[in-house]
Amino acid sequence: MCFMRLRSGITVLLCCAVCSSPGPACRKRTGDGNKWEKRWVYISTNLYIDENVPKLDSLFQRARHAGYNGILFDDFKTFTWWELKEAHRWLKNARAVRRAARESDLEFIVSVFPFGRSGSLLWHDPNLASGMPVRDAPLRERNGLLVPEQTAILENGSFEKHRGNRLIAYSFQDGPGQTSFIDTQHVREGGASLRIEAGGDAESGLGRFYQEIAVRPWQQYRIRVWMRARHLTADKVQIVVSAGDRTLQWQDLVTGEGDGVRYLRRVEDLTTDWIEQRVTFNSLDNSSVLIYVGVWGGRDGTVWWDDLRIDAVPTLNLLRRDSLPLRITGIDGTIYREGDDFEYIADSGLGQTRWPGSYDTRHDPPPIRLTPESRIVPGERVLLSCYHAVIVHTGQVACSMDEPAVFVLCGEQVRRLDEALDPDGYLMSHNEIRCAGWEPRQMTRYRTSGELFAFNIAQCRSVAEESTGGVALFIWSDMYDPHHNARNGYYLVNNTVEGSWEGLASDIAILNWSGRRESLEFFAGRGHRQILAAYYDGDTRENYRMWIRAAEDIPGIIGTMYTTWSSDFDDLEEFAELWWGVSHNMQ
Repeated sequence: MCFMRLRSGITVLLCCAVCSSPGPACRKRTGDGNKWEKRWVYISTNLYIDENVPKLDSLFQRARHAGYNGILFDDFKTFTWWELKEAHRWLKNARAVRRAARESDLEFIVSVFPFGRSGSLLWHDPNLASGMPVRDAPLRERNGLLVPEQTAILENGSFEKHRGNRLIAYSFQDGPGQTSFIDTQHVREGGASLRIEAGGDAESGLGRFYQEIAVRPWQQYRIRVWMRARHLTADKVQIVVSAGDRTLQWQDLVTGEGDGVRYLRRVEDLTTDWIEQRVTFNSLDNSSVLIYVGVWGGRDGTVWWDDLRIDAVPTLNLLRRDSLPLRITGIDGTIYREGDDFEYIADSGLGQTRWPGSYDTRHDPPPIRLTPESRIVPGERVLLSCYHAVIVHTGQVACSMDEPAVFVLCGEQVRRLDEALDPDGYLMSHNEIRCAGWEPRQMTRYRTSGELFAFNIAQCRSVAEESTGGVALFIWSDMYDPHHNARNGYYLVNNTVEGSWEGLASDIAILNWSGRRESLEFFAGRGHRQILAAYYDGDTRENYRMWIRAAEDIPGIIGTMYTTWSSDFDDLEEFAELWWGVSHNMQ
């Protein structure tokens, strides 16, 4: 491995382990192309904890020593700090960290505007979540309450009916008698459960069962099932609801942790006693769905399932704001009035699971109580229309894309951060926005969700410029990339995200994390500067090879970033050595 020391003090790698001869990749790194203008590291932390300040100072010095010249900084509390009980503590630590960054000559960019993962914005008002519609959910009067009618039935959810190891009423079951078994020894309800041996089919690793059921369109349903595991190792253990080629349920399952729960993604040696899983989905315009339960990529261990059921829950995570109307009408069209015919409806559990802005589907939906003067008569059937929040994966909830109050909060965030951190620029955190485009104003004002996204980013740019005086702006690539997430049928976004890029001004620099050459070419063709958001806690060298191949000869690529989503900085120096040739042994 050969190095050349420049007058600037930066060491340039002339040849390296990733290529045995000075081919295109090496040539890109030995001339002017090696002088990446932006050499960043992504850091997410909590400045409310005093002990994190000296840790960050040490990490800044280490990064500068390895040739990094910038920090992309993220903290949930950048959107809440001024309303914390001890706001002065966060502010003191923030200023200490900003001072440390200056002393290490590191550019300091701060993440703002958390569209997609919006918990910190929703901390201020959980009702600002992106809404999905419930239309004409049937309710029946019972003892002064309006109770949801159950409009979906799942057969044999207790698993009591079977022929040998094969469940009755289910459309499919992986490996009856080989990987899946009726178990009468370990049960939660009744006399039988379904046991799946995750390593029973080493080739596929699949252990699933599913049933197709009829549903009412535009309803919110909750699926409940009890799960038990012993030493389970699998890529996924989950409940999937689909209709046609669209997945309607994306929430991860949970296991107990302390007084609460934690979400499960990839599971390693999971052991848990019986725990009830509760996930929701909106049927959208579908009259039937497939409900899958089970294991994908199972390699070892055992999981049991029992007491699978489905309920209509129209008011669970109910959103209340002026732009999302709630309406109850009689079958004959009579409009019943909130406050006169029924009491005000609000979900006290909305966005309050562990802290404000954190949502769940485990709490009970709010009851709908009639007033003493109600015109709704005993036994009457009525119809409810309203909007609810949606949870994706490990508790992710998106905020509304065009609610005016959201932009007011975004302006407040950057004004407060100018005071606290005086950053060199802002990253607008628009990425993986997985629910949008269903609200009334959005469906009438914009032809597609792509137009909605274009409006949103143009508005966010205006908010940032008005509030900060024009510092540099950056954005993640995915929601504006037709080769990534700016496409039709993305998660639970209505229609298509195509065209979102039309609102993206060319002077906003792109943090591109796609790894695709066509994505880099797309943004280059629009005149954007780009930073390669590389690494992502993978193999450092293989990741480098992928990006160098993808980026070769594309204009406007101004930098790269060590992007760790797990705060793992073990490869910080190796990344630097590969990308700009600074040895971690440099003095």
